[in-house]
Amino acid sequence: MIATTTIAWFGGILVFIFSFSFVRVIQLKIQGWNSKKISPLPLEGFLSITSWIGTLTGLTIMFTGVLETFTFSPFNSFIASFLLALTTGLPMWGVVKSLLVEVEAETIKPMEPGKF
Repeated sequence: MIATTTIAWFGGILVFIFSFSFVRVIQLKIQGWNSKKISPLPLEGFLSITSWIGTLTGLTIMFTGVLETFTFSPFNSFIASFLLALTTGLPMWGVVKSLLVEVEAETIKPMEPGKF
């Protein structure tokens, strides 16, 4: 049987790898927009969706392992972790997409300290 801490570490490694690949995809989209005016949208490309789903899968595995460490049942741990990943992951997808819409429309304003 695999130790629950090993499951949590494996999930954490997946989160690390896939989130950095997602950030790299977004970085390349923004660089393409800055240099060649290539639209950063649609966000729904193969690499961006795969890396985002991989990040959510890693979060689910990681939190499942953590909850199992605290003696929750594997099924309940998985359900809670899956719901947590979805409730945080889906809104963040919308945030990233709206950021890219603002980048394309050139409506992003610089942040100034003390002014909100």
